[in-house]
Amino acid sequence: MDNWKTKLNADATEWLLKSNPWTSYNTLIDILGEDKDSDVAVLAKKELLASEQVQSLISDTLNWQPYAATRNNDSKISYYKLRMIADFGLTIDDESMKIIADKATSHVVDDMFAARGTIPVKMKKGEEYKKPDPYADVWHASPCNSPIITYALKKIGRESTQLDKAIDKLVNNWEESYGWFCHFFFVEGQFKKLQAGCPMAALMALEVFSLVPHLKESPYAKRAFEALKFHYEYGKTLYYFGRSKKFWTLKYPFVWYNALYLAEVLTRFEFAKDEPLVRDLIDWIIEAQDEQGRYKSTSIFIPYKSWDFGNKKEASPWITFWCYRILKRFYG
Repeated sequence: MDNWKTKLNADATEWLLKSNPWTSYNTLIDILGEDKDSDVAVLAKKELLASEQVQSLISDTLNWQPYAATRNNDSKISYYKLRMIADFGLTIDDESMKIIADKATSHVVDDMFAARGTIPVKMKKGEEYKKPDPYADVWHASPCNSPIITYALKKIGRESTQLDKAIDKLVNNWEESYGWFCHFFFVEGQFKKLQAGCPMAALMALEVFSLVPHLKESPYAKRAFEALKFHYEYGKTLYYFGRSKKFWTLKYPFVWYNALYLAEVLTRFEFAKDEPLVRDLIDWIIEAQDEQGRYKSTSIFIPYKSWDFGNKKEASPWITFWCYRILKRFYG
């Protein structure tokens, strides 16, 4: 198998190490293979924790879901911020992380971690719509919020019986023929026609499975992949998740369904590496680099415009790191 660095136009690893604390630390650990307890890694971790931007993100996340979001792709939702913190490499042993984890696990519905707000309900004919109170103490769990909370908690090293129950629930809720489908009324018609699982729910489930050894290459993971494979072969929008230009984008944080997010998750699974979908994702990543072996964000979330991945004009160390790690994982 090809060495991943042969796929680069140039090796920008030194640039990554000299960029910003979150990229430098993760480059040391995941690209260079540095031991987390080594002097250089410990120093890099201290710089990461001291970063004003990271501290601000932690502070925001401590204020856990203060109101109900009006849309699932709002990048300011607390569990997306917790996911970012986990991506940066913080753990349950770092300052404030246990407090955040306790808040993230304080609302449980049917053994799954919940988000503030209510599940959408179709209005009956003639019934007047009443806008719900976004600050009401009402919580719900669904395939597109509980798994990401579960994943982030597992990623930071939180261990608990309730976390195990949430993972078991994710497995046991799997519907054999098509995956975990939410049955929201606004997608029910397409589901009845296609009998295909939700690709976003499948992607989030796969993230969780990737962290659990006995689930990683399991039939559950393979069935989750089938929902993504179906969408790939279907070739067009499925339950609001597209396959157009907006899909093929280098964008962080991982809030919505896109190619970089899929590549990051799917390359964790050996059974998926020879699939045409994954091959296409890898080819796209190779072609997206510039002459210096660097990558730019091609789409951004405005709330993160002050971060390196919130700038489309200049190469992003953090986006470059993700692409390098994906290529390294795929090619070995």
